[in-house]
Amino acid sequence: MQRFIENAKTRLAPEPVLRIAELVDWQSVENTMHAEYWRDFFRKGGRVPYDHRAMFRALLLSRWHGLSYPKLERALRVRLDFLIFCGFDAGGKLPDACTLNRFQVRLSADGMFDEMVAEVERQLHDNGLELRATLGALSDLKLVKMHS
Repeated sequence: MQRFIENAKTRLAPEPVLRIAELVDWQSVENTMHAEYWRDFFRKGGRVPYDHRAMFRALLLSRWHGLSYPKLERALRVRLDFLIFCGFDAGGKLPDACTLNRFQVRLSADGMFDEMVAEVERQLHDNGLELRATLGALSDLKLVKMHS
């Protein structure tokens, strides 16, 4: 399965979300939070949570593509570029709409989601890029050079 994903990354390389995945310093995005934040975030117990980095990236896709949680859940199952962008295990379990919603609510409660999104957008801007929605089912996000 891993070899399949690596080959898919090569074939899908021009996809905007995969270009973004390479451009963004994700550690810097995560550093907008303190380490204690994640410990407290997952302290409630229960089953092992999905990787928080993958969940955040999924929420970015929802925001950028205007997807509801049910549509995001489906997109994660059918769009290989989304799966690769998020970093979910191709053969593993994926979050459902309720899980995605709960994650967003918890991350947004204290403004952390907005801070993380702002950091991603700042990095894109620093690279002279911005995201624009486009019409059409197959090409619904465009990464464009900004004019100075």
